[in-house]
Amino acid sequence: MFGLPTGPLLLLFLFHGACSETMKEGEDKDIPCDPKSSGTVWWFRLINNAQLEFIASFSSSGDKKVGDLGSKFDHQKMKSSKILTLKGFKKETDSGSYSCATINNNKLLFGSVTSLRGTPGTTLGCELVILISLAAGNGLLLILLIITILYCNRMRTRQCPHHYKRDSQSKPAGHRPLSHQTEL
Repeated sequence: MFGLPTGPLLLLFLFHGACSETMKEGEDKDIPCDPKSSGTVWWFRLINNAQLEFIASFSSSGDKKVGDLGSKFDHQKMKSSKILTLKGFKKETDSGSYSCATINNNKLLFGSVTSLRGTPGTTLGCELVILISLAAGNGLLLILLIITILYCNRMRTRQCPHHYKRDSQSKPAGHRPLSHQTEL
């Protein structure tokens, strides 16, 4: 690992505003980074579990100084920016945020951050899980509302005699007629 304290570097990656780019398995990706200064360029990757990994360092002429790139990375030097090529992207091992840095007048200058992540698997996305849960909950509430309305309507008709079939009565049972009505 590299000897710089990881706290400030982690904060840089978190607040730099990198947006994740979705990659397919096996794709190659050119990762540009221009640290706005010449000199030795150090490449880093912030792995999704907040671990900082040193990839390699290159001289201003583009020669590798430190780091084992193996067959995973390739470095190219262009006119104004440095490019690190990631070969054969693998979701489990290569997802993370990539950036470079240089030192100029005792200042550590970082380039842009490129965040890569693999395409989602066959599992349901969070949005779909939430939507299904909401639809199921609303369906259950609708069924309970219908049952409640039917039950209460049935109870009301049982307890209230005027909802049953009325017998045709010529006069109200047990009631005295009002003073302005004549008795039948």
